[in-house]
Amino acid sequence: MKRCLDKVWAKILAFALALLCLAAALACAAGVVLLADTNAWADGGERLRQGYYTRLCSGSLERAAWYLADTADSEDVETRFARSFAADNCVLVVTDDQGQVVARTAEYDGAVLITVTAAMSDYTAENFAGWHITASLKEDFRPDSPETMVMLYLADHRAAPVTAGLAAVGLTLFFLVFSLASAGHWQGHEGIHLTWFDKLPMDGAVAAILLLVAMMMDAPFDEAVVLLTAAVAWGLLTLIAFAAQCKAGEVTRRAIIGYGLRGLWQLLRWLGYVVRHLPLVAKTAVGVAAVLVFDFVCVSFGHDGAFLLLLLVVHALLGVGILYLAIGLRKLQKGGQALAEGQYDRAVDTTRLWGDFRRHGENLNAVQQGVQKAVAEQMKSERLKTELITNVSHDIKTPLTSIVNYVDLLKKEDVENAAAREYIDVLDRQSQRLRRLTEDLVEAAKAATGNVAVSWEATDVNVFLHQVMGEYEQRLRQAGLEPVLTTDEAAPRIMADGRLLWRVMDNLLGNVCKYALPGTRVYVSASLQGYKVRLTVKNISRTPLKCPPTS
Repeated sequence: MKRCLDKVWAKILAFALALLCLAAALACAAGVVLLADTNAWADGGERLRQGYYTRLCSGSLERAAWYLADTADSEDVETRFARSFAADNCVLVVTDDQGQVVARTAEYDGAVLITVTAAMSDYTAENFAGWHITASLKEDFRPDSPETMVMLYLADHRAAPVTAGLAAVGLTLFFLVFSLASAGHWQGHEGIHLTWFDKLPMDGAVAAILLLVAMMMDAPFDEAVVLLTAAVAWGLLTLIAFAAQCKAGEVTRRAIIGYGLRGLWQLLRWLGYVVRHLPLVAKTAVGVAAVLVFDFVCVSFGHDGAFLLLLLVVHALLGVGILYLAIGLRKLQKGGQALAEGQYDRAVDTTRLWGDFRRHGENLNAVQQGVQKAVAEQMKSERLKTELITNVSHDIKTPLTSIVNYVDLLKKEDVENAAAREYIDVLDRQSQRLRRLTEDLVEAAKAATGNVAVSWEATDVNVFLHQVMGEYEQRLRQAGLEPVLTTDEAAPRIMADGRLLWRVMDNLLGNVCKYALPGTRVYVSASLQGYKVRLTVKNISRTPLKCPPTS
């Protein structure tokens, strides 16, 4: 069965059979209701039969009465009457007010099922005082309509509608379950696919069903049957489309009420956006005006003018008080905004604030003073730290310069001991390193205070990178690294301090030589991006990194 879920022919067949079985189930249900209403299971269907026999006789009586009313003045009425109703299901006898037979059908020697008598005046507008018509239903009568055959069949086979109804309900459920399972599955489409009908709003479809049912209530029998069939078919299609929308999760999104609610939500969001971007005083004024208008409309229909005037005065005073509070709140708002923007020299004016507003303004001023004091302490600490670093570096430079000079003198001496010469080389190398560290420390202190002297000059980025890679090519080869340099064809030029830029690249490539994985490549590139030049150094780390990447 799973193979047929996406087949069009299977969907159409299942829908048609479900509709047919549902119609059969409804017909059987109507039969069961009719049998129950006539107590057919208790009396063997006799009441149902007698009732229908009576209707047949009444029909014959009415036809005969109108026939006599039209031919009462004609000659040979009896012969014409007998000839006209010879094939009728009833034996008809017409008597006048004195009991004499006026007209009748042919003699009938068989049994009759029921006899009904009625006065001519019950059927015609003419005055046939005392005339009566008697109709006796023949035992071998012929059903005059399918309705007759169905009635008699129900009276004789009372268990049939129950059995057939249960079978029809079972088949309806089977085909309906298949239709619901196949909803949204179409050949050539993966997953759930909604057709144009599946996209119809469900609440609109239900409204159409209710409209058909309402039209059926006041329609004639034939039109009611057509409307009922249309309502049932439309209901099944709607149920299948609802299942497809449930699978796709688009029930609320496709509903008309959903569109309406979303539109209302967007409108409310827009109004909220407008209100949020109004100044606080303006928002308060609009709210007060709305309250005054509302009170005026409500009170004007139930109270006199004096009461209305008093109410407006009270609300006007209330509005003034609210506006005053809004102005105070606006002052506090500005103070908080200045504090958030780092403007610690702007205090909140609390001279015209009362109560909690005044206390809140004083708290904001205290916060501003505290932050300002903390910032001053931090600046003082940074300044002392910078001075300390500068002084220490200067103090280190003096003995370091002497050490460097004496090492230089030792290098000029003719020292024959190889170990001594090696010691001198170590001293020379370490003293130079210590001097560079001292210089870096001083530069770092200057950078922290913003006192670094920068010599701006136009620098060709491609030439600069070639010089850097030329300096480091041998060190990279010794570390087992293959340099890959990529320059920009536009030959971009930047304004930079070549000495400081060299120190940046020297630090990066020095770390590459120390920590990169041997046998890998080192990528150095320059690219022009708009009005900026991007320098990139990429390498593979020797050991796994446990820190997040930064740029």
